[in-house]
Amino acid sequence: MSNSHNPVFNRVLKAPTVNQEAVDAQFEQITSGNKMTFEGTSVKIAGLFIVLLAAAGATWLLAPLETQVFLLLPSALVGFGLALWLTFSRKISPVGVVAYAAVEGVFLGGLSSLFEQIYPGIVYTAVMATLVTAGGMFAAYYFGLIKVDARFTRIMFASLIGYGLFALVNFGFSMFTGGSMNAYGTEWGWAIALVGVGLAAFTLNLDFEDIKQGVAKGLPAEYEWRAAFGLTVTLIWLYVEILRLLSILRRD
Repeated sequence: MSNSHNPVFNRVLKAPTVNQEAVDAQFEQITSGNKMTFEGTSVKIAGLFIVLLAAAGATWLLAPLETQVFLLLPSALVGFGLALWLTFSRKISPVGVVAYAAVEGVFLGGLSSLFEQIYPGIVYTAVMATLVTAGGMFAAYYFGLIKVDARFTRIMFASLIGYGLFALVNFGFSMFTGGSMNAYGTEWGWAIALVGVGLAAFTLNLDFEDIKQGVAKGLPAEYEWRAAFGLTVTLIWLYVEILRLLSILRRD
């Protein structure tokens, strides 16, 4: 086609073409800040544990033992209530998640202080065992030694429901009988506690998979709070179960 004598028309013909790939890349860069990422989730997990440890440390170091014991039941009930609300709420509340970490910190601080009074050195062992177990589970998940597929998920959910029902029934009997009918106080208490440790440890794989799938599916960034909350709940549960198991072994 010959060039037009119209200079305006010539400019249109010579205008640079739009690189669609570059436009798409720029759009993705702009919108990616609204999506869930590993980095964002890691920051929120770290923040929650800073709050948790600060509350636990303040309770242990600043509150008298009588106050720590007094706060155990209220903090446990409030933490349980917050956990239920956050789990079943349609939209996660960052303030609620941080509040949960703070309340659980008060609970863990008092509980750890009480156990340390009875069994000196048990808290350090429990913390190290929790870190090693969590690290081992993450390594097994990362290297594909544990596959979180539909079958694994079904087995875990069934096991968690069963253990949860057992824990509620055992708690009820223990409360109404003054602790005389507590399954953990029997000769098989260590085995029951070991099952709890195992369930909590393997539940971590569900949390890892939840984070992985959330990032892969490009879920909204607010989902980072839900994922961080889930992992925090599991790690707290793992620590408590390990603390219980160690206390039973020390008692025997």
